[in-house]
Amino acid sequence: MLTDTAPFRYPYYHTAQDTPDKLDYDRLTRAVTGIAAIIRDLASR
Repeated sequence: MLTDTAPFRYPYYHTAQDTPDKLDYDRLTRAVTGIAAIIRDLASR
């Protein structure tokens, strides 16, 4: 987890209602793509 604000952004975080149908896959894809770019940049230094 990169931040500790997930419960503020996603009310279902770690609850019984935290199911795949509630995830925002487009937003998740953008986040993972950005994080991967940062890791690649740091690894290449």
